[in-house]
Amino acid sequence: MTALLGDRFLRVALAFELGLAALGLAIGRAVGIDPWLDLHPGLRGFALGAIATIPMAALLLYCDRLPIRALRRIRQLLDDLILPMLRGRSPTQLALLAFAAGLGEETLFRGLLQAGLAGRLGPTAALAVSSLAFGLAHAVTPTYAAIASLIGFYLGWLLLATGDLMVPVVAHALYDLIALIYFLRTSPGATIGPANAPPDEETT
Repeated sequence: MTALLGDRFLRVALAFELGLAALGLAIGRAVGIDPWLDLHPGLRGFALGAIATIPMAALLLYCDRLPIRALRRIRQLLDDLILPMLRGRSPTQLALLAFAAGLGEETLFRGLLQAGLAGRLGPTAALAVSSLAFGLAHAVTPTYAAIASLIGFYLGWLLLATGDLMVPVVAHALYDLIALIYFLRTSPGATIGPANAPPDEETT
């Protein structure tokens, strides 16, 4: 288990993402909302979530190939700041991180925020507000915030269309996993490798 969880960075990242789910559940309990009310684990939700990942993955590949300065800046920030911290992670570790992000962020933004606001603002306004909040939470750059808002809108629409939070959770997690693997495969010096930590990281 220690080898699977890797070094301090990976443990902190996992704790942060899963902490978002705990935060969503705690806030929901305080205000009388169950963020997991519409979470229905099962083959249907997984299958629909996997299918729903395809448009997001296609958008990722398309945007990464566009010669637009704002998009190039996002990629440069990933290459310089994010991907070096993920160097050497195994596919299993990347999958754990992606799953934690999918569960944590969807619990907070879709299960709590969107579902909670829907009763007061209506489903359309709640979708818009939760999507904007999702984008602002990912505001690495203005362009990235806009793209994240679009993705958040899509994930929120999946919840409305299926009535199953499992669908956006799976779609989010699989998209993150695809993105991590893609960027690590195509970024200079960042590779997917054995479950070992970078030399400058603590491994105990």
